[in-house]
Amino acid sequence: MKILTAEQMREVDQRTTAEARVGSLILMENAGFNLYLALHDHLEDLENLAVAIVCGKGNNGGDGLVLARQLFQRGIEPDVYLLTDRNQLAGDAAVNLHAWLKSGGEIEEITGIEQWRAVQPFLGQYDVIVDAILGTGIDKPLKGLYSEVVADINESGVFVLAVDIPSGMISDSVEASPISVRADVTVTFTAPKIAHILNQDVEAIGQLYTVPIGTPSWILDDERFFLNLMNQDEIRSWLPSRPAQSHKGTYGTIAIIAGSRDKPGAAALSGYSALRAGSGLVTVLTPDQAQPAVAGFHPELMSKGLPSTGEGSIALASLNAVLEFLQNMDVAGLGPGLTTNPETVEFVNRVVADTSIPLVIDADGLNALVGRLDQLPGNAERRLVFTPHPGEFSRLTGVHTSEILKDPLKRSREFAMRYGVWLVLKMFRTVLATPDGRVYISPLGNPGMATAGTGDVLTGVLTSLLGQYTAREEIDAAAIERALCVGIYLHGCAGDLAATEVGLPAMTSRDICDHLGAAYEFLQNSD
Repeated sequence: MKILTAEQMREVDQRTTAEARVGSLILMENAGFNLYLALHDHLEDLENLAVAIVCGKGNNGGDGLVLARQLFQRGIEPDVYLLTDRNQLAGDAAVNLHAWLKSGGEIEEITGIEQWRAVQPFLGQYDVIVDAILGTGIDKPLKGLYSEVVADINESGVFVLAVDIPSGMISDSVEASPISVRADVTVTFTAPKIAHILNQDVEAIGQLYTVPIGTPSWILDDERFFLNLMNQDEIRSWLPSRPAQSHKGTYGTIAIIAGSRDKPGAAALSGYSALRAGSGLVTVLTPDQAQPAVAGFHPELMSKGLPSTGEGSIALASLNAVLEFLQNMDVAGLGPGLTTNPETVEFVNRVVADTSIPLVIDADGLNALVGRLDQLPGNAERRLVFTPHPGEFSRLTGVHTSEILKDPLKRSREFAMRYGVWLVLKMFRTVLATPDGRVYISPLGNPGMATAGTGDVLTGVLTSLLGQYTAREEIDAAAIERALCVGIYLHGCAGDLAATEVGLPAMTSRDICDHLGAAYEFLQNSD
């Protein structure tokens, strides 16, 4: 599913009318009808509820006026508040205001704060307030009348449905607005917008519904619309199959290069999650001082001890043996728990430079590359997947974490294209940027996953999925993209299932591993 900017959404609507011959009034009518359906599906006994619709003067208000008429036709008489003089409406909004009045409806015009303050004491008497004030076109914080109206809606305690986006939220921004409507349900049209998925105040959106209103899919398939939301149907179609006539090598032979004397758990979690994600053969390459601990975690894991530095990390003397071992692997994960010992840092850089198989690089594997990114092989020669959290990404780029979080999509995309890598940026929503400029966002995940080891688990899952794809087909950019999307989505789904069973405060990364099987079943069998 595409994610659109405000400008792209305007273009899509214009092209729908100009090229697909779907009139703008039809789009607005369809939007209003879908708003009615959302209320009907969410609220029992809707016909007996008191509904207020607060409309602005633009197309968002026009959608609200269509909803008013849809309700009126079904015996529900909403109170409609128009936050402007009726003569200020133009275009389709004006047409639908006329249609609402012709149908027998009424409006109360609110042109100033004093008029609104006369309405405010009665807001709590409604069962539903529909926010049809402002849509995706704003780019500045609210002030004046709109600011006061939004604040009063939020204080009313009433069920709120937001039209397209909560008023006050800036469509293209990931930063929280100073004030915006806090909705129980938001109904957006055609495609979600950036703020719906990544805004820091995403809780203000409530439950999000994305509904079609008439735009054909071929308009949305434009390659210039590079933002994509991972969806379950697509992920399900990409899941690796498990044919009856198969063996453990069918599902990938992978290596995890990880761990140190003080952090054996990082290596064990990565290896274990790779097994849980479906790999047939997993070998953890770890310092000999950590190997007994790693081998003791899970009997199914194979392990190989490597020469250690004095502080128990992988020594540079391990390099030749590791490179030889990797020649027989489909893919490798590199980094969790390695430390930044100078010998180990040099070891990581040599492995990255001299290994031809795909690599998933995380944690201290990424830290080892700081300042050396321009030495990376080109994308045509190598398949590298970087999996930083914002702090690691800051170290890689030299850009402060706060700046990265202001525009993570742009930063991720530019980095992936510049260095020819696949970048998996781990935030509260995981972002995948590809070397050719596409960006995918997972809608899954929860605060319970903010716990030690979650990234190590993701490293194992992604390495596993890449291994399963590599073992059974010629790996190319499209296959890597599919494998990474599946792995990211599977990891988030396992985290969400674990949260339901264990609860957010008690969750550990091991719980995510243990729910990977249930996540596969959920993705395969749920509608």
